[in-house]
Amino acid sequence: MADMLVATVVFTLIVAVLLAAGAAVTLLPAYVALQLADARRFSSARWLAVTAAGIVAGLGLAHLLHQGGQVPAVVAVLPLAFTWLGPAMLVLLGENLTRIGGRTGRHE
Repeated sequence: MADMLVATVVFTLIVAVLLAAGAAVTLLPAYVALQLADARRFSSARWLAVTAAGIVAGLGLAHLLHQGGQVPAVVAVLPLAFTWLGPAMLVLLGENLTRIGGRTGRHE
């Protein structure tokens, strides 16, 4: 009976950690990019698209490296940093660079 309890707790913890890691490379960068774009009065749609492209590129490259099997698992995880491309670019942009950042439309 104790074995079943330990297995249930360990399985639940593993699923929780994997869900948190998945959210950290997909949902959290998009949320942070939208908050930063809104604070700087940049176009939310533009920066959500930039962030989505970074997420797709990072996850795709990590998948390709992992499927190749010729690099260690630690190196295959490194492209996941691309998922934070949009928020990183927004941090570097000043508020007055609306040519790059875009402007908030009247509907936003």
